[in-house]
Amino acid sequence: MPELSPGELGRVRARFSLFAVLNVVSFTLLSGNIITLYVLRLGGGSFLVGLLSSFMYIAYLTMLLGRQMAPHWGMTRLMGWFWVLRYLCMLPMLLAPLAASAGLPAVAFGLVLASVLASNAARGVAMTGYNPILGEIASERDRGAFLAQNQAIQHAVTVALGVAMALVLGWRSTLAMYNAFIVAGVAAGLWGARLVFTFPEPSRPSGPGESLLRGLAESFRQRTFRRFILLYFFSTLAIYMAVPFLVVFVKQVYSLPDSQVVYLTVVGSVGALLMALASGFLIDRVGAKPLYFVFTSILTITLLAIVLSPALASGVGVWLFAAALFLFNNMGQFGMLNASQTYFLAAIRREERLNLGVVYYMTLGVAGGIGSLAGGALLDALGARFAPATAFRLYFGLCVGIFLVLLGFITRLENLGAYPLGDALGMIISPRDLRAIGLLHRLGRTRTLAEEKDTLRALAGSPSSLSVEEVLSRLRSPRFSVRAEALQALATLPVEEAVVQALVSEVKNHAFTTAAQAAEILGMRRVAQGVPALRRALQSRDYILASAAITALARLDDRESLPAIREALRQSANPHLSIHAASALEVLRDPGSVPVLLERLRRKNPPFLRDELLLALAGVLGMGDWFYSTYSEFLEKGSIGLSLLRELAEEPESSRIPRSLLEELLGRFPLSDKAYFASLAAELLTHLPVVVSGVDLAPTLAEAIADPRLARLERFSFLIAAAVVWFASHS
Repeated sequence: MPELSPGELGRVRARFSLFAVLNVVSFTLLSGNIITLYVLRLGGGSFLVGLLSSFMYIAYLTMLLGRQMAPHWGMTRLMGWFWVLRYLCMLPMLLAPLAASAGLPAVAFGLVLASVLASNAARGVAMTGYNPILGEIASERDRGAFLAQNQAIQHAVTVALGVAMALVLGWRSTLAMYNAFIVAGVAAGLWGARLVFTFPEPSRPSGPGESLLRGLAESFRQRTFRRFILLYFFSTLAIYMAVPFLVVFVKQVYSLPDSQVVYLTVVGSVGALLMALASGFLIDRVGAKPLYFVFTSILTITLLAIVLSPALASGVGVWLFAAALFLFNNMGQFGMLNASQTYFLAAIRREERLNLGVVYYMTLGVAGGIGSLAGGALLDALGARFAPATAFRLYFGLCVGIFLVLLGFITRLENLGAYPLGDALGMIISPRDLRAIGLLHRLGRTRTLAEEKDTLRALAGSPSSLSVEEVLSRLRSPRFSVRAEALQALATLPVEEAVVQALVSEVKNHAFTTAAQAAEILGMRRVAQGVPALRRALQSRDYILASAAITALARLDDRESLPAIREALRQSANPHLSIHAASALEVLRDPGSVPVLLERLRRKNPPFLRDELLLALAGVLGMGDWFYSTYSEFLEKGSIGLSLLRELAEEPESSRIPRSLLEELLGRFPLSDKAYFASLAAELLTHLPVVVSGVDLAPTLAEAIADPRLARLERFSFLIAAAVVWFASHS
């Protein structure tokens, strides 16, 4: 099948969603709790309930027949016609009440058994095509969200339908009313079958997909599939040992009427709806395996509540307890099935969907049938020896033990792109990560440039490793502003290997655009792997990139780059590059850079560049923070700056220079006699060590102030005066 265009895919998905709604209507009316209540109304017991539940899943064995028919019929034609047959097979069951009223219960039960068995057998043949069709419709990127979205729609319909059925059964709970439900379910199912014929035909499988046994043998040699399918078998067995008998539990232990039980199924559908919403929100972000674990835990805790269930006398208490059981039971049960299907589709190749889809549903059928049948028999045996409440506690206690073992095996599954289990669980309970997931969903729905940029900006404010992949993909945007916003977001996200590689690539390949921003981030986040690319960027014709690379290398304390940074300051006529080079030398506190800074000061410089050079010198000398504030005051008003120097000189901490000489030096401001000030300052410096990283810079500074080209600069003279006072006070 050729790949569907976005428009075609959208229309096919819309038809599939309508099919899913009709299917859930028919399923709700023709299976599960309605059939259980129907059989109980006819006089059936737990064994018959378990037997009927087993038919639903044993029917998946007929997928083997469907597998043989698929190459001749085609997937959509096979699924469509057997979907029709599935619902027609339910019609004989309508005669069961007549047989029961005629005193022929065996005939009544036989009609029900035959109808359910034949319907599910036809369903099994039809389901052969389901996974291949679904695999074509559910793209890999948002597969989990698409499946969960459809489940959310289905369970919302189930809630509405359940409320309606509860109201009807509360008014009239008769076999005739159940027959009306069956007729409505058949009608909805036939309508949905019409839609199946409109689905695209999947591509024919090739290679191992041509032979079921060969494909299965090859897949079982893969540890990932082998572990999953075995776990899936026992998970399904455990689910259907427990779930079908929850209705029996509340009816036999708490004596709830049919109408109340239907209301409970509505509450259960709410739980399934909440599961679908949670799965749609999380599964494509954290992965299927963590959610498999979470929903299995929820179901385990729910069953444990039954084991520990108190003796309740209040009608309200009984109903609330039962409602909680149904809510979390469905949340856990359907969550496990949704996560397992998502994991299964991720674990197999496209050409394996037909064969392994058959294996998947056969596993579901065999395990579900064994679980339901064995569960019903075991529950009847316990019921014969113990009171109902005790029998159910013992039974569900066994189920809890099985689920606890399964939780251990889930942790051993391959991650398949999911986050490690511990990390994923932390994300699920982290408000920051949950907000990031919400923003990522919003990013996927953006339709305008402004929305995309706003969302990227919001992601920068909620740093999470979950955002990395989506933000990195925005670096391929054709729009510069989007790429810039994506880089700004990366500045706050965890520094993963993919982020490092992307930033390095930006520095190497995107000069004059985003390279400078990437270089800045490499320095700000202290990414040592970026040093080679940053060193090469020092020679770039993009002076903004070269400036950013200089700053980044300084932050990374890359002293091997010192000669190149000094040379950039010495040679560059670009003030922007010169400022960054001076600042980098200040950060590195390189005493060997002082002569270079002084050399640059001797040249004609704009005032703002001269200020940066002076501040860089102060920083290298180790008095940068103090000098910046003092120098700022001096520039505002010279007398205030000098007063600050006098205050420091008056502190009785130094014995190297007499206070009178410091007063004499400062008294020369404003510079009425520049030569005298310069000679006095040079003389004081000869008696005052100015040591930086083991190098005494006093002789260099004395030589500098003696140079008329520098001594004429009042701001430089103020720096020298400040240095004398500072080191005299801090010796």
